[in-house]
Amino acid sequence: MINFFQQISQAWSTWMLAAGWQAALLAGFVFVLLFLLRRWISAPLRYAILLVVLLKFATPPFLTLSTGFFSQSSAMHQQVVRVPPIYSVETTLLTEDNSSSDVRGGVRNSESAENIQTKETVTQPAASPAPAVPNHSATSKFGWSAFWMCLYIGGVVCALVVLMRRYTAVKRIVRSSALQESGTLHVEIARIAGLLNMKTTPALRLSDETDGPFAIGTWHPTIVLPRGLAEELQADQLTIVLAHELAHVRRRDLLVGWFETLVSIVWWFHPALWWLRRSLRQTREDCCDDLLLARQLAQPERYCETLIEAATRQHSRLAEPLVLGFVHREHPTARRIRRLMDASLFRSDRLRYPALFLVLLIALIMLPGIQPEKQPVTQTTLEGNGVWRNLSFQLDQNEEAAVEECKELAQTYFFTSNDQRKFAQPETREKLEAVLKLYPDNFYAQYLLGTWYQLQGNQQEATRLKNQALAQAPVVLSQRYQLGNGEPAAGVEISQIEVECNRVQNHSLDPSLKLKFVNLTTDAEGKVYLPVYDTVYRMSSQSYPEGYFAEIQSLGWFESKSRQGTLPDVLIWRRWSRPRNFTQSAAESPILKDATGTDELQLESNGNQYEIAAVYRAQKDGSFVSENGKGKPQSLSKTSLPEIKNGAFLDHALIDLANPVESRFGLQEIQILDSQTKIRLDNFQYGAGYNWTDQKRFHLFSLWNPLPDTVDLVLQVYDYNANDYRFEIPPQVGASVEQAGVTFKIKYLDAGNHIGWSSKTGFYGEAQSLDNTSEVIFDISGAQELRSSLWVVSKSGRRWNLKNGGWFSAGIGNSPIRISLPLQEIDYFELVPYRTRETIYFEGLQLPPRRDPLVQELPTIEFPVNGKTGIYVSEVLSPMRIQFESRRGDLFSGMGASEHGFELHERPQQNQKPEMSSTVNWSYYANISLRERLKFEYYPSSNNKSGGSSQSCSAAWGSAGFATRKVPLEQIRAVRLEILPQPAD
Repeated sequence: MINFFQQISQAWSTWMLAAGWQAALLAGFVFVLLFLLRRWISAPLRYAILLVVLLKFATPPFLTLSTGFFSQSSAMHQQVVRVPPIYSVETTLLTEDNSSSDVRGGVRNSESAENIQTKETVTQPAASPAPAVPNHSATSKFGWSAFWMCLYIGGVVCALVVLMRRYTAVKRIVRSSALQESGTLHVEIARIAGLLNMKTTPALRLSDETDGPFAIGTWHPTIVLPRGLAEELQADQLTIVLAHELAHVRRRDLLVGWFETLVSIVWWFHPALWWLRRSLRQTREDCCDDLLLARQLAQPERYCETLIEAATRQHSRLAEPLVLGFVHREHPTARRIRRLMDASLFRSDRLRYPALFLVLLIALIMLPGIQPEKQPVTQTTLEGNGVWRNLSFQLDQNEEAAVEECKELAQTYFFTSNDQRKFAQPETREKLEAVLKLYPDNFYAQYLLGTWYQLQGNQQEATRLKNQALAQAPVVLSQRYQLGNGEPAAGVEISQIEVECNRVQNHSLDPSLKLKFVNLTTDAEGKVYLPVYDTVYRMSSQSYPEGYFAEIQSLGWFESKSRQGTLPDVLIWRRWSRPRNFTQSAAESPILKDATGTDELQLESNGNQYEIAAVYRAQKDGSFVSENGKGKPQSLSKTSLPEIKNGAFLDHALIDLANPVESRFGLQEIQILDSQTKIRLDNFQYGAGYNWTDQKRFHLFSLWNPLPDTVDLVLQVYDYNANDYRFEIPPQVGASVEQAGVTFKIKYLDAGNHIGWSSKTGFYGEAQSLDNTSEVIFDISGAQELRSSLWVVSKSGRRWNLKNGGWFSAGIGNSPIRISLPLQEIDYFELVPYRTRETIYFEGLQLPPRRDPLVQELPTIEFPVNGKTGIYVSEVLSPMRIQFESRRGDLFSGMGASEHGFELHERPQQNQKPEMSSTVNWSYYANISLRERLKFEYYPSSNNKSGGSSQSCSAAWGSAGFATRKVPLEQIRAVRLEILPQPAD
C-alpha cells in the first residue's frame, strides 16, 4: 500500500509541478501586459484576460494542441535537444547454451534420452553470474513527494473548512432576512433590472445581521441589503447600490466565483494564484463600476459619495467570490474613487467582438500544455464504426524489408551452432552493418548491432550504439521491473520482448511489423528501453526475467502520447520462492483490479448469489477438517468427499460453492492466488496447483510444502437467468436443437483437425492429430437474430466456451472449430444464451490447518510397457491423473499447446518406422508447475544405446509430452516418470 501511495504521490507531484510553472509563467506574462496597457484596455477585456490565467490553472498541463505556445516550444525542444535515456551495458560475453525451455504455454525440446522437462521461461545463455538482486525487507521509503502531498491535502482540508464556515454564516444571514415582495425597493430593483436587460429580477431581502450589501446565489440570485443602510441612504444612493449588485448578477460573476473558489482550493499554496484572485476581485468591481457609468445609472461624484458611506458602515468580511458585495477590503476605496473620477479612462459596459477575438486567440495560444518528454502509455483501439481506424505511420517496402531482415537476425539469438548463439556470429554484424549503410538512421538495426557487441563483451561500443538508437527512434518505450517491496530489480536478464507496430491504411489493418529485442538487461533503476516507431502498439511476446516469475499487465492496443512512453511496472519474484516480503491489495493486482470481489463469503453477480459452502483440508490419514472459509469450524457436510490415499506426501484442500445452482452459471476458468501477495498458486509455490471437474468444487494440492494459510478464489463466470434455454447436443453428425425459430445442427464432427478450410472447396489436406484433437462445424439457420454461446463438455467434467464472442444466427457461414480434446472424450455440446464474461473473487479464504508435515520423498510412477502398446493411468498424484500411452514407431514430429489442451503433430505414415523405433506420450490436467523426467528401462537383451528425442508443452490446463527411442517397442520393459524437486536458482 505504501508503494501504491508513493506512485500516486509521484504522479501528483509531476502533474502539479508542470501545471504550476506553466500557470506561473502565464500569470507573469499577463501581469506585465496589463501593467503596460493599463490605461488603454477596458476593464471587461482585462477581466477576460485574467480569466484565461484562471483557466490555465485548471487546464491539464499535458493537454497539447498545435496552436499552443507551450506545446510547440516543448516539441521543438524535444526535436532539437533530444536526450535519450542513458543505456548502460554491464553484462559479459554469453557463450554457452544448447537447451531451451519456455514460458508456461510453449514447447520444449531436447535430444537427450534422459531429458529434464521444466515449465520455465526461455533460458538465458550461460554467463558470468548476473548481479544478485537483494531480497530487501518489506519496509519502503516514504519519499519527499509523499510528504508534500500529505501537506497539500492538509491545506486543502483547511481551505475547505474555512470556506464552508464563512459560506454557512452568510447563508444563515440570508435565511433570517426578510423577503421584499412589494414596496419602493421592490419596484426600484425591478426597474433597474429592466434597464440592464435582465430577463429575471433577483429576490431582494433586508437583514439586521449584516452591515454590507451583497449578492448571493448562482442559479437563484438574491440581493441582501442591511436594513440600516436601506433606511439611511438616499434614494439615488440606494439605486447605485442595487444597480452594482445587479451588475454582478448580470455578468454571471457569482458563477465565475464558484469556479474561482474551486481552483483556489486546489492551488491554495500558489503565489501567482494569490495575485490572480486579488486582481480578479478588483477588476470585477471595476467592470461593475464601468457598467453603471456607461449606462448612466450613476454619476461619478455621487457614486464616490455612496462608496465612501457604504465603506464606513461595513466591517464584516464576506465569503468572496461566492458572495459579492458593494465594497470589500481587498479593493481599497481610495483606488476606486480615483478610478471613478478619472475621465480619461476607456470604459465599456461589455466585451466587444474584437476584444473577444483577442481573448480567444490568447486562450488558444496559452492554455494548451507541454508535450511531456515522458508519460505512461495509454490504452486505445483501432476499431471504429465497423472499420479499422487509419494511422499515419507507414513504411516503404525497402525499409520494411530491411526491418524484417533485422527481425530474422534477432530470432537467431535462440539458435546455437558449435555451442555459440548464431546471433553472436560475425555474419550477423556484417548484415546489420549492410542495413545501416542503406539506412543510416535505422534505429532498430543500430540497437541490434549494439546487442551483438554486447554479446562480444565490447560494452563501450554496445552502449554507444544503443544510446544512438534510442536518440534516433521516434518513440522509446521503457518498462520498470521491480521487486515486491518496490525496489528496482537491477541487473536481471530478459531474453526477449517483441513489440507489434501496427499500420492501418484504407481501413486495412497490417500487424505484421514486429520489432524483436533480445538479450535485455535492466539498468540500475530496473528499466529496459525499447526504440519503436510512432504508431499504435501491442506486445506480441514478453519473456519472464531469467530466474524469476513476473506479473505482466495485459494492455491490448496502446499508444504513447510522448516521446518516452512508460509501460506499466512489472512485479517480479524469484521462481517458486513463496515470498513474504511484500503485500499486494486487490486494487494493485492486475488479476483483481478490474474484477468484482468480496472478503466475505457471499457475492452477487448479475442477479446470481455466489456463496462459499465450506473449505476442507485433508489430513495425513485421509480424513478431512471442515471450516467456513473464515476460520470457523463446522461439521462435515453430507456432500461426498474424495478418497485421499496420498495424504502423507500431498497436501489437499477443497473449496465448495453452495450457490448458485449449476444451471445458473458457466465456469470458464479459475485461479487460486496466495492471498497476501496475489500471486497465482502455481507461480507462488513449486509443486502446488489446482484443478476442477465440478463447477462447484475446486481441488487444491501441493507437494513438499503445505498450501498457503489463506488464498483468494478467482472465478471467470457467465451468469444465466432461471428461464434461459440450455440445450445438450450429443456429439454426432445431424444432432440438432431449435430455439426461437433458429436451428443449430452439427454438420461435421470428426477426429483430428485440418490446416485450412474454404466454404467453396472444403478442407485442405488430410486431418492431423487424430488421437488428441477434434473438429466440428455447426450449421445455424433461421430468420431470427439469436446470439448464443457453445460449450464443449468432456467425459471427465472439463468444459470450456468454444468462442467467447458467441455466434449470431442470421446470415452466417460457420467455419470449423478446432477442439483440443479427443473425439471419444467429448461428452456433449451445450448451447446457452450469449453472456459477457465476468471475473469475481473471494478474498482471504482461510484453509483449515494440517496437523502433520509432508513426506518429502515421492513414490516412483512406473508404467509397465512390457513391450506392448497400451494406455495406462496413474492415480499416485490424484487428483492429478497422469495418462500414459506406449506406441510403435517414431510417430510425432512435434507438438503444440492451445488455451485448452495440446495436439501431437504426426509424421507421415511412411516415415514412422514402427519396426525400429517406439514412442511414449503422457499428459495430465492440472494448473501446476512441475519438472518431469522420463527414464526408460529396457530388457537385458536389447540395444538401449540408441538415441532419441523428446518434447513437452504446458499451459494453464496442465502438461503433456512425448519421447521417442530408436529401439523397437518390444525391447522396452517399463517407463518411469519422475517428478523432480524444485530446481536451485
